[in-house]
Amino acid sequence: MYMNETKKLTQGAMMLAIVGALILIDRMTAYWFTELVVLIMPIVIIMYSSMHTLKDGLLLSVGLLIISFLLGNFQIIYLIYVPVGIITAMIYSYGIKKNKDKRTLLLYAVVTYMLGEILATFVIYPLLGFPVSSMLSQYLEAINQTGSMVGFDYKQMFASIGFDLNSIIVVIFVLSTLIMGAMEGVLIHILSVFLLKRFKIKDLGNTNIFEIKPNPYLAYASMFAACLFFVTRNVKIENEALSYGILIASMLGIMVLLYYGYLFVILFGVIVLHRNIGAFVVLLAFFVPVVFLLLIICGFLYGAGPLRKYLEEKVRAQQQQ
Repeated sequence: MYMNETKKLTQGAMMLAIVGALILIDRMTAYWFTELVVLIMPIVIIMYSSMHTLKDGLLLSVGLLIISFLLGNFQIIYLIYVPVGIITAMIYSYGIKKNKDKRTLLLYAVVTYMLGEILATFVIYPLLGFPVSSMLSQYLEAINQTGSMVGFDYKQMFASIGFDLNSIIVVIFVLSTLIMGAMEGVLIHILSVFLLKRFKIKDLGNTNIFEIKPNPYLAYASMFAACLFFVTRNVKIENEALSYGILIASMLGIMVLLYYGYLFVILFGVIVLHRNIGAFVVLLAFFVPVVFLLLIICGFLYGAGPLRKYLEEKVRAQQQQ
């Protein structure tokens, strides 16, 4: 028992020392590696909590929080993203202790990081003197400068097809914030699963892409949101908040359908054609609008069920041969 406690304390002290050294290196290099430190911190907590208890992980989290603020010289990114990473790590560790499946663990990581990005962008950054309006104006200026360099007037181009460039900028800004949080959550999940297995702490198992089953209700809701955008595009909506809401919901719906479409293309290539055609189709969709539209339609049919059942029948037929 005494040896176990000594080992636990030694491991915790080593992790604190490693992260502290990384923070000092980051500080000496004018904060070049801040994103790396912020990424490593929740993974360290997840690994330590998985080896011991949630209480031990919480104690380590408090220590990391203190040294990140003190050694990091109250760097803004540390102030914002270290607490988000700690909360994510503790929720993720709780899921591991409760033997949640990897899909649930991924959901924990993605949702907490998305909420963290929203809180940071729309609440904390404005309080620190970085209002959203100034960031949007900078994005708009950058787009206008880029357009002038290549001879395009993006505002006029969007206006000619019924879009307001300022509204598009707002939507892109909101979606990019959500996507950034989701990507950070996915990265934490992938690295945690890999490192937990690599260091023989806990094997969460392998994930087969065919096991990722779509949600039909989400597919129908996404298609409704996408169609709603095209239906209301030429209708003037007096309520600005409602207009933005429709635009954001529509773009989120299209993203979900593209995700389902990409899954279908990958599985269709492997199961039916015995080829990996996913990257080729996605690249083609950037240049051929018809392929982009077909990818959305396939995504809906895959998410709603028909194309999913088609692939399942193909798999069963191959297993019987």
